[in-house]
Amino acid sequence: MSFRGNESDFFVMNSHASHPKILPATPESIRLAGQALRDGRLIGLPTETVYGLAARGDQPDSVAKIFAAKQRPSTNPLILHVGDASAVHPLVVLDSAITRRRFEAASSLWPGPLTLVLPKSEAVLDCVTAGGNTVAVRVPAHPVALQLLREVSLPIAAPSANVSNYVSPTRPEHVTDGLAECIEWVLDGGVCDVGLESTVLSIADPNAPPTILREGVLSATKLESVFGEPVLSGSSSNIELPHPPSDAPAASPGLHRRHYSPRTPLRLVRETEHASPANNDLRVLRIRLRGPANSLPGYADVWSLSAVGDPLEIANRLYETLRRADSGEFDQIEIDQMNVEDWIESGNANLIAAISDRLHRASNQDDAPLGR
Repeated sequence: MSFRGNESDFFVMNSHASHPKILPATPESIRLAGQALRDGRLIGLPTETVYGLAARGDQPDSVAKIFAAKQRPSTNPLILHVGDASAVHPLVVLDSAITRRRFEAASSLWPGPLTLVLPKSEAVLDCVTAGGNTVAVRVPAHPVALQLLREVSLPIAAPSANVSNYVSPTRPEHVTDGLAECIEWVLDGGVCDVGLESTVLSIADPNAPPTILREGVLSATKLESVFGEPVLSGSSSNIELPHPPSDAPAASPGLHRRHYSPRTPLRLVRETEHASPANNDLRVLRIRLRGPANSLPGYADVWSLSAVGDPLEIANRLYETLRRADSGEFDQIEIDQMNVEDWIESGNANLIAAISDRLHRASNQDDAPLGR
């Protein structure tokens, strides 16, 4: 699986971007963004997964700006992004032969949508790791991100560029929609290829199997072929991915129960479930995961994420669709549930589990009315 093109491909990827803080991905723009990072300011950074809210990760004041802009709880750790695997070494402790072997194997998937969790070195700030003893690191597969990271030669903290718990951004204008006042620039990397956050894999404990903490596009089968040993994940075993208490440090970003949520109340429904005629006074949007977007009684509109039910297409379009739904003046959103057993023919149980996980977190809105 490959993402993006040649690192030298700098061009205007989204000619429709109109916000003055959205810069075309030219060498000059990347230089400006790099200087902003060195100066301790925030920028919007394109990756193949989602856009990141980037700041240098070696300065507490810069890291604090991320938490303030996102209104992010301090118990939610950040991922450090670097330009190549060699830049990870000062950030981690590879103190066993097993850990070194696993790191070498896993880093063969970089650049790519994989985040590794490893024991942190003394060089890593506690505010980056939420006080934990491990750090999450990644080399993104986007030519603009790679050029910037290699130019600044700094570990760059970059969670998704949205207010905490809201839907992640997959276009540059999504970043300016919510964070324009907090950022210096957004580098225009076009629409994200993957559209779903990276797989987070812990190899921090040499006495435990590699363990997926957050599902993404990478399959356990692919990871097992790289490691030559079993990989634990919630989709391929009976383990449940962790849900930390709100006041406890998380082992990985993206594990809080409410996350990726639109402002409009969202409800998961069975594919065969239809609206109740008693609730026709509500403007309800139905989002189908697969099949045609045929009208249904009781719904103001019906959209479909993938006519053919392609999980990659569903993942790529999910966040943009939820953001568009939020601007459609609907009272409620109903979206099909995705159960792994019903999608087994897709061949990537981990991607199905990732989509299902994001949907469940998006629908977990404790302060939203129940509706129907």
